[in-house]
Amino acid sequence: MSDIASITASTTETSFGIRSRTLILLRWIAVIGQTAAVLFVTYGLHFSVPLAACLTVISASAWLNIFLGTTLTAGRFSTPEFTLAQLVFDLIQMALLLGLTGGLANPFVILLGVPVVVAVTALPIRSASVLAVLTVIAATTISFFALPLPWIEGQNPNIPDIFIAGQIVALVTATSFISIYVWRVSLEGRRMQAALIATEAVLARESRLSALGGLAAAIAHELGTPLGTIALVAKEMTHTLPKDGEMGEDAQLLVEQARRCREILSRLSSGGTEADPVHARHKLIDLLEEVAAPLRATDIIITTQASEKGGHSDTDAPVLRRQPEIMHALSSLADNAADFAHSKVELCGVWDDHWVEITIRDDGPGFPENIREKLGEPYITTRSGGDERGHGGMGLGVFIAKTLIERTGGVIKMGKSTTLGGAKIHIIWSRTKIETHTSI
Repeated sequence: MSDIASITASTTETSFGIRSRTLILLRWIAVIGQTAAVLFVTYGLHFSVPLAACLTVISASAWLNIFLGTTLTAGRFSTPEFTLAQLVFDLIQMALLLGLTGGLANPFVILLGVPVVVAVTALPIRSASVLAVLTVIAATTISFFALPLPWIEGQNPNIPDIFIAGQIVALVTATSFISIYVWRVSLEGRRMQAALIATEAVLARESRLSALGGLAAAIAHELGTPLGTIALVAKEMTHTLPKDGEMGEDAQLLVEQARRCREILSRLSSGGTEADPVHARHKLIDLLEEVAAPLRATDIIITTQASEKGGHSDTDAPVLRRQPEIMHALSSLADNAADFAHSKVELCGVWDDHWVEITIRDDGPGFPENIREKLGEPYITTRSGGDERGHGGMGLGVFIAKTLIERTGGVIKMGKSTTLGGAKIHIIWSRTKIETHTSI
């Protein structure tokens, strides 16, 4: 789990940020929109607008874009600090433009909150909070120091103070609501991204271990014949050379070292049976025993059983394909059950003509009611600082197991065990999804 934690932590740290190209594109859209709005109000509605000042403020954004476009690599991510600096510039630019065109009386004042919305998707919450405070300060400032709202020449619109106060409340409320909503959605997205990366890492590790085992078996097989020849020649040398001579001692050393190499290769071969076609499939009870074997070293009683559903015996036991996804998922779930169990964990498998089912039960405290419906989501955990055996949890174990089970075509459900009183995890597959038609 430490590998998963490090992967998740690094992903979370690097999940903040936005590409320079995206910021530049958003700013060009703002420049075009602002220019069009100012020109339409001036020449379309014939309102009195400080056109030169407005175009000067707008041109500042355009020149910034030109500068950034020529000095930065468009595809690279902008650092959080540089992103915050650009958003502060955009906020000041928008505040100045609004100040020249009526301040809070301008109906486009809601756009003052756009930099905050962008910040909550691309920056840590502290940086976004700083920008939110600056937005409130900017709104308050232009409420006191702003030119009159552009209007028909010779007429002055009567904007009551209560309307201006209402605009401030509306701006803060709308910006807060939209920002919190977007922040929550982006946070869930970042968490899901980190969890899926951890899942892929686990699956890659399981597949890599299986491949290494097969490679070890192949190496042992290929080296077995030449090593046997060396051992045979060395043994013949010990019979022909004087045992008390230097050459005789060297020949005996060759025999001993060849025997040691064969023992090492034998262990490699036995640990790499994944390359054996027979090992690539197993019966249901063998699968459960393999999952249970590492847990028997603890003081928890681990029992396994497999039978046909309903107690009949007219359906052959399924022969399952060995899949790293299923092995890791079941091992993780069984390990969790053993961590929380008081004394006993049951691994039960049943089958019929169409389905294969596995149930994991324990006599522990079970799943708390308040999170039972959320189990399987990333970062949902029942462990608060670790369980009674000192195991900590990030809430990724069940999510990864659930994801891997579903990848193999299975369905997983979690609830309370009526027999042992603790947690129960029930997994079901269609036989066609996991069964191989070759016998053992």
